[in-house]
Amino acid sequence: MKKRKSIPETADDYAIGYGHPPTATRFQPGKSGNPRGRTKGAKNVATMANAALDQKIPVTEKGVRRRMSVREVAFRRLAEKAVSGDLKTLAFLLSLATEAQSTGGSPDATLSQQDAGIIKAYLARLQSPEKPDL
Repeated sequence: MKKRKSIPETADDYAIGYGHPPTATRFQPGKSGNPRGRTKGAKNVATMANAALDQKIPVTEKGVRRRMSVREVAFRRLAEKAVSGDLKTLAFLLSLATEAQSTGGSPDATLSQQDAGIIKAYLARLQSPEKPDL
């Protein structure tokens, strides 16, 4: 790794310009350059969507109140619509079921041959005694 050149602290030796800010306005040691950046624990869209779908809501089914996840209620409503004769809903529900069966819950099942080859080469490189130049 390259060593950084020491920057002279006196104004006589230091040329201010692009990449060389004045010493008074440089980032201070221990202070972040982005103090109001992403907060810790900030959630992305997928996390918030899963939290909303996993939320339990009260549902009355055959006169009995029970709590079910929004995801489960949505699939039950899809099934009810499909059974009542809505062909678009039936096709959508069948495509979801086919997709779930084809992946089998394993992310590796959806990898193409090329992706699997790239991952295999990467793992081989990691296990080799030589370190690759990056």
